[in-house]
Amino acid sequence: MRFKITIESLWYSRSKFFWILLPFNLIFLALVKIKRALYQFKLFNSNRFNKTVLVVGNITVGGTGKTPFINQLVRILAQNKIKAGIVSRGYQSAIKNFPHQVIKSDTALDVGDEAFMQFTDLNCWAGLNIPMVIDPNRSRAIHCLIDNNDIDIVISDDGMQHYKMARDIEVLLFDGERQFGNQLILPFGPLREPVSRLQSADFIIQNGPQNNTISEHNVCLEAVKLVQLKTGKKILIEAFSKKKVTAVAGIGNPERFFNTLKSICTIENKKSFSDHYDFKLDDFESFQKDIIVMTEKDAGKCYAFAGDDWYYLKVEMSFKKTLTDRLLNTIKNNIEQKR
Repeated sequence: MRFKITIESLWYSRSKFFWILLPFNLIFLALVKIKRALYQFKLFNSNRFNKTVLVVGNITVGGTGKTPFINQLVRILAQNKIKAGIVSRGYQSAIKNFPHQVIKSDTALDVGDEAFMQFTDLNCWAGLNIPMVIDPNRSRAIHCLIDNNDIDIVISDDGMQHYKMARDIEVLLFDGERQFGNQLILPFGPLREPVSRLQSADFIIQNGPQNNTISEHNVCLEAVKLVQLKTGKKILIEAFSKKKVTAVAGIGNPERFFNTLKSICTIENKKSFSDHYDFKLDDFESFQKDIIVMTEKDAGKCYAFAGDDWYYLKVEMSFKKTLTDRLLNTIKNNIEQKR
C-alpha cells in the first residue's frame, strides 16, 4: 500500500522527480506516437466494419466513469429506437473461450466484474435486451456481435488505444478531479497517450462539475438508491442519512465513490482494495458485522458470502440535453452513412 501511495503522489503532483523523469518520458512518448502514426498512415491495417463503431475510452489509467456513461448512452439510444450492442475486454474473466456472448446465467467470475455489472444493469435493472460480447481481441468481438445480433451500432467499452479496431466515433472521458496528473506517459505518469490526443476525439467529456476549458461537455454520477446484497431489496438514499457505515471499494478511483457516499451517510471506516480485486470473506473479517456499503462492481463478487447489512450504492450518470442531442445527431448521421 505504501508503494501505491508513492506512485499516486508521483503521478498526480509536480514533485522534484518530474524533472528527473521528463527526459525518460520522451522515449515512451515517442513510442506511443509512432504506434498511432503507423495506423494513421495505413502502414498497419485497421479492421473496418459495416456497422457504426463508437469507442468510449480515456487516455489515463484508472476509472473515469466509462461503464456508467455507456449504460446511460444505451438507454438514450433505446428510447430513440437505435439498437446498440456492447463489446468489452472481459478483464479477469474465467471464461477463456473467446469471443463469448454474455448470457444471464454468467457470473462476475465468468465474465469479469465490469462486464457482469454492465450486462446486469442494462438487461435486469433497465429491462433492455442489449447484447454484449467479451473478447480481448476487440475486432473479433465486434464481428461476433454483428454476425449474431440485430444491431445498429457497436459500443466499445474502452479500447481507445486499440487501433487495430477502426472506429467511427470517439468519446474521450476524463476525471474532473484528477484530470491528467503530471501529464507524463506510463510508467512515469498516468497517461496512456499525450494530452494532445484530445484534439482528435469527437467528444471530450469531463466526469464531474465542469471546471476547465478543456472539455466541451460534462457528466455527473448521481446516487440513485442502495441495494441489499442478500435480498436485492432497494432502499431509498434518505434511509441511510443517520447511519454509520464502513465503505469498501476495489475500483480505479475509490475516492470518487467515498466522496459520493459521504454525502449520503457517515463513513466510519474506509477500505480500499486494488482495482478488480477478487474479494473473499476473509477480507471482511475485522468488520463484517458493520454496515458495509460498496460499489456495484464490487458487489458482483460478494453475493455468495454477503452479510445481512451489506449494501451497494446504485449510481447512474446524468447527461445534459446539449450532450444528448449532439450524441444522437452524430450517431444517427453515421448510421445512415453506413447503410
